[in-house]
Amino acid sequence: MPMSINQHAAQAITHQPGAGDTVSMMGVTITYKVVGAQSDGQWLVMEYTAPPQMPGPPPHEHKITTEIFYVVEGVLAVQAGGQTTQLGAGGVAFVPPGTPHSFSNSGDAPAKFLLIASPAGLEMYFSEMGDLLKNETSWPPQDMSQVIALMAKYDTFAATAV
Repeated sequence: MPMSINQHAAQAITHQPGAGDTVSMMGVTITYKVVGAQSDGQWLVMEYTAPPQMPGPPPHEHKITTEIFYVVEGVLAVQAGGQTTQLGAGGVAFVPPGTPHSFSNSGDAPAKFLLIASPAGLEMYFSEMGDLLKNETSWPPQDMSQVIALMAKYDTFAATAV
């Protein structure tokens, strides 16, 4: 079967360790490796460092975004598909659209993982969330309306269970 040819093919990208634009918030460090503007909107690849004892985001789901979590170091707990799995270095979780999920680091050491998402777009969510958090003195904020609107803008919706 012939493959379709992307008429807007992106340019090749290489990054040395530690390279890439970085966003930090609430002890989390995100380093963008590939974003939508570089991949014709197809891919987001980011390195996410979760600090020790990070509770992670509340259960959520995406209507169109697929996510892959690949653990580089430490242990990441991924809640998806009705179960919680502790993933060590080399562990992977595939989370298709419509799957309630969350992740956390309950360990005493940082957990570093690659988050790969398709289509791209969540990079703007994390950047805008970082800007929003600069004006907040605590989490969660008393007025969650801005957070909920930001989540919906980037295909992220609260889920009641994981």
